[in-house]
Amino acid sequence: MCAIEAVTIPVAVAEAIIAHAREGKPEEVCGIVRGRALTAIEAVRGRNIASERIENYEVDPETLLLQFAFEDQGDEMMAIYHSHPVSVAYPSATDAWNAHYPESIYLICSLEFDDAPVIRAFRMTPHWIEVDVARLRRETPFRAVRPNLYAYYQAAGEPVPPVLAPLADVAPAPFYVDFYTDAHGAVVDSRVVSVVEHPINFVESVA
Repeated sequence: MCAIEAVTIPVAVAEAIIAHAREGKPEEVCGIVRGRALTAIEAVRGRNIASERIENYEVDPETLLLQFAFEDQGDEMMAIYHSHPVSVAYPSATDAWNAHYPESIYLICSLEFDDAPVIRAFRMTPHWIEVDVARLRRETPFRAVRPNLYAYYQAAGEPVPPVLAPLADVAPAPFYVDFYTDAHGAVVDSRVVSVVEHPINFVESVA
């Protein structure tokens, strides 16, 4: 198995993300990170425009548009960050559903313990795989994560339900299976989102 590359984050960038998270608590905060490849250069605060910001986030369009200015300077939007004010630094089912930029790293800053903030880095890749959602709902323990959004989480190293076995080659565990329904309970969208954690090297500065 190939080693997973580390993300490099200057201490100043990490401190900026943590400060933003602390200022926004108990709501989630969010923003983007300018960088190159897997090296961060600058954290840029965004506005969380989600309708429910205690357990969800959505980066405002104006901030996301800065990625094009980054590209003009030879950089890129190498990461999107958000905070988990009271939970661990691991993607939730909602985070997986909202992972629209598979080319970017997702940084999660946990303030579960105020005096010991944690930042972790993930690659979340959505796969639009045709699955038998009706059978999935019968055979796997889906849970409601917010109105009309349901999810199943397949942990690494845990037995994969037979109905999900065909996904193993496309989206190795860990992964989420998320689906969204309309007001009548009919499934209108579904996806499988693989989750890969990247180690982080915190450095004083980057060249």
